[in-house]
Amino acid sequence: MPDIPFWNKCNNKCVMCTNLPAFARQPAAHYALKGQIGKLERYLKGLGPVYLKNDGSADFVSLTGGEPTLHPDFFKLLSYFRTRLPGVPITLLSNGRRFANAEFAEKFRAVAKPPFSVAIALHGPSARIHEAVAGVKNSFSQTVKGLRNLLSAPGGPRVEIRLVIHKKSAAALPETLEFLLKTFPDTSAYGVTAIHYEIEGMSLANHRKLALKLSESAAILGGCLPLIRRFKDFRLYHFPLCLVRKELRPLCWITLPPEDRVYPAKKCGRCVLKKKCLGLMLEYEKMFGDAELKPVKK
Repeated sequence: MPDIPFWNKCNNKCVMCTNLPAFARQPAAHYALKGQIGKLERYLKGLGPVYLKNDGSADFVSLTGGEPTLHPDFFKLLSYFRTRLPGVPITLLSNGRRFANAEFAEKFRAVAKPPFSVAIALHGPSARIHEAVAGVKNSFSQTVKGLRNLLSAPGGPRVEIRLVIHKKSAAALPETLEFLLKTFPDTSAYGVTAIHYEIEGMSLANHRKLALKLSESAAILGGCLPLIRRFKDFRLYHFPLCLVRKELRPLCWITLPPEDRVYPAKKCGRCVLKKKCLGLMLEYEKMFGDAELKPVKK
């Protein structure tokens, strides 16, 4: 499932962005319409490797950034990808701000034919908390309005709200879930995914501000269990099964390729949950080690 960088510019400055500033400084021409079409065609013909991440198969495609919706030919390119990848699930990763424009959101719904989903990051329940992470004033109101517009009409792409958990967002997680339940009470209309942050790019550069152990993150999630149960579709990414409450284990997904995760032999070797478990993110294991893991024997 290749990750395809749609555009390298962004209108947020997220402290845990997995890209470094050098990515945004690349010439925009590298991501222009003609070049993007050429890359996709080479990929479909097997003339690879074409994409840096998860280049192996086209059973699932993630369109990433920067912020993809800022691409000057966003709709042309999106339509081309949808046409050339019929039946392939596509996910657009976005901060949601451009969808605050109702006309833009409506045009997106018309182009993003299923199977299609849009994953939008929300960093907290208020402007103060969200914008301390996103780094841009008024980004909270725009993201929430974008979500409202996308959810205002049935039949559009699946909407996924992503909550990235790190030191600057973790304490507010219960309030964030309560905000979602109050603001978007029809939880059948969208999904929620809680993600322990990845250690790369700006999240590595800002490690002191963001550092949070998986055990701490899992404990906060465990305390949110009554709230989590109120959502129709709730998922957890990047969590080893042994660290989360039993009730939350069915919500854990393995979304990283094998080369990005590790199963420490002394901890995971005899764990009965290993075959269904993500293990540890490779970069996390390098930074924090594996002392937190508690192998399940039965």
